[in-house]
Order: sequence, then C-alpha cells, then structure tokens
Amino acid sequence: MSKFKKSNMPDHISPMLCTLVKKPPKNSNYLFELKWDGYRIVSKVESDQVRMNSRGGLDYTKRYPLIAKALKSLGHDVILDGEVVVFTDEGKPDFDAIQLYNGHETSIQYCVFDLLWLDGHNLMELPLLKRKELLKTLLSDNEVLKFSDSYDDGEALYQKTFEMDLEGIVAKDKESPYIAGYRGEYWVKIPTRKRQEFVIGGWADSEKTRSFKSLLFGAYENGKLTWIGRSGGGYKLSEMPAILEKLKKIETDKSPFVNKVLDTKGAKTHWVKPQLVANFEFAAWTKSGRIRKPATILGFRYDKKAKDVVREIPKETL
Repeated sequence: MSKFKKSNMPDHISPMLCTLVKKPPKNSNYLFELKWDGYRIVSKVESDQVRMNSRGGLDYTKRYPLIAKALKSLGHDVILDGEVVVFTDEGKPDFDAIQLYNGHETSIQYCVFDLLWLDGHNLMELPLLKRKELLKTLLSDNEVLKFSDSYDDGEALYQKTFEMDLEGIVAKDKESPYIAGYRGEYWVKIPTRKRQEFVIGGWADSEKTRSFKSLLFGAYENGKLTWIGRSGGGYKLSEMPAILEKLKKIETDKSPFVNKVLDTKGAKTHWVKPQLVANFEFAAWTKSGRIRKPATILGFRYDKKAKDVVREIPKETL
C-alpha cells in the first residue's frame, strides 16, 4: 500500500450496488459470493469511534452493540462493507430475526465482503481480489465479523443456494474497483426467487374482517414513482391493524403514482405519501413491466430510503 498517499477518511460512503441479471455470468473474470439476507451496512472505525451506516445513511451503531464492539477490537482505522445477519440453528440467514433483533441476547454476525479503507489508505481503486485478500487477513479468527468467502464456480454455487432455499448469489468482477453508489456490470446479483423492494403508495379496503385487502406499490423511474403491482398475501392478521394505523398516519388525497393503478377489483382505494419500503416476492414480470398476479409481502425495510427504490428488471446474462 506504499504507493497510496494517506488522506483523511470520508464521512460517508454510499455502498456500491448490483445489477439484476437472469443467470450467473460464464465470464471467467467474475468471482461469486452468497447474497446474504440481512441489512446492508457500511462501517467506519476511526480513532476507536465506530459508526455503522445503513444503505440509506441511517446510524445503526447502537442497534448492533456486539458488532460495534468487534469492530472496535480490530485496532485499525477501517471502512468495511457487508451485511448484518442473524442465522438460524441450521445456519441459514433469518430476515425476520434481524428485524426483531434485541441487541444483546441473539447471536448476530457481520458478513463482511469488502475493505474500502485501512489505516489512512484509500483502497477503493485496488482490484477486488486484492481488497478481499487484505480483508481476509484483517478478519482472521473473528467470530462476530465473518469474512464472506468467494467461489469460482457460479453455476454450482447458484444451484446450491437454490437447493438450500437461500436468497441467491452475487457475481463480481475480480479486477473491479469500489465505486461508491455505482450500479453497473462490475457487480451483478442472481436471486433464486423473484423478490424486490418496492415503495408503498396506497391500500385497498377490505370487505371482510381483514384490516385491508391489499397494498399498492411501485418504484421510481426517472425520479417519478410508477405503480407496479399489489400485494394481498403474507400478512399476519394480528399485525394488519398496526400496518393500517401506520398507513393512515401518512394518508393523502392524491395518488403518488404517475400512472393509473389497475386491478383493484372495485375496492375503495386510499393513497399515502411514498415513505414506506417493503420487500415482496412475486411470480413474474408482465411484458408491460408490472407484477403478474398479487405479490406476497416479506417484511418492511426501514434501512432503505423510498427514493432509492428503482425498478429492476433482470438483464440477460453477461
């Protein structure tokens, strides 16, 4: 690292992002990693002070005291990128558990996959392979800070994640730099199931005992919120009144979507300010770019800003 001049550590780095593709790339320039089902966190340690930022820039340090303590114990000034994950007894990521994490009693790990800064040196221009080599040495034998391994055979790893019902894999160009906030072909993601985050824009009334019939959602395109689909499943009846109460607090008279909402089947529709983000699983895209059939909600995402949620239609394999 001698060729790198020392410089001040930046206050904030927006995480590098992945492009959605249909299949693992066959290009040998890529390495492959598991796609962890947790909260994306960029961590900064400087002069024994720790700050853990969500993808949207929120401070999550106090939420994960065990990880903050482990970061401080490294004894280095660093910036790391990774995913905070709670694992089941079978070793699978449990997204519901990370949402309910109690701070101290539940076992938690920080699955770290990139090293951006080390002891005054900006490493973001180094090739990914070199950054991961330094990262592995830094995290050796650490029980809380887990080094995210890389694999050469993307198709085999994808098949394994599919059989284990894991979220998917990520493919990364071995020579790629780390470009803050960039979404391109350096990093691509291949999920085992069709799931994405969308922005809630309204709800449809229910004629039954349920608090609501469905949520209406969309994503941003060129800075405008476009309606994409609706979700009528995945809700626990005991949780629906609280969700409805949350929606009523941000209710508004005008639709936040730039296009017309279809397929509400005559139900009365209410609109909300586009502030809430949730994760959904769905069957397929239509040719018009909407969700085919109602989606199933998997949970709300408070770590992401609504404006950062864009439509992602998978590209052909690289």
